[in-house]
Amino acid sequence: MVDIHAHILPGLDDGARCMEEALEMASIAVNQGISHMAATSHGNYYPYMIEEYWSEFQKLQEALEEEKIPLKLYPGMEIFVDEAIWEALAQKQLLTLNNTNYLLVEFPFEENPEIVISSLARLKQSGYRCILAHPERYLFMQRDEELAWYLADQGCALQINAGSLLGSFGRKSEQLAKQMLDSGIISVIATDTHDTDIRPPHMKVLVKQLQKNYPDLYVRLWMSENPSRILKGLPVIQ
Repeated sequence: MVDIHAHILPGLDDGARCMEEALEMASIAVNQGISHMAATSHGNYYPYMIEEYWSEFQKLQEALEEEKIPLKLYPGMEIFVDEAIWEALAQKQLLTLNNTNYLLVEFPFEENPEIVISSLARLKQSGYRCILAHPERYLFMQRDEELAWYLADQGCALQINAGSLLGSFGRKSEQLAKQMLDSGIISVIATDTHDTDIRPPHMKVLVKQLQKNYPDLYVRLWMSENPSRILKGLPVIQ
């Protein structure tokens, strides 16, 4: 499996707190069947420089090799959409996923839907392909479910969290995530892992659950094929 949303780099954001925890997260991920992972630290929500990102990325790569943990890392960030991102993108202070034109983006949970629509349209006009992180968790999306369908129709890829489907973020998030899966608008399922206990990179239980309700082809599409295509800069398959 390929995970395009993981806060595994230590000490940069609210993800892994130290190298030991990052390595434990990596071991859990591998045991869960994940072989490729994008290290998507919050890009503009915590006060670190891009040089610090690359330093931690290299350190974790080296540590994985040293510990013989077979997890391949890819660079990227989860980018908080606000007025400051435009200058940060222009100054190359924010990272796309694996140097493609894919941006993993998130919004405030109470954002105005009109701002969401206009911001994603502006990013698209700037040449980026957007992946909206965990749409099922946004309160504005739960109040206006049709917004997700509209965004998908506009070419925005939607990434739901594995934990949402397992009920970790409440009933509303779970219900909306399942509705989105059933409707065929979801491109990717990712872990959005932050640690080893509360939000670990678990996938096995979810895979078994999904295989009971959806064809294997769909499960592979959400967890392997589309995330792999994203990291290669290829169009996702709906």
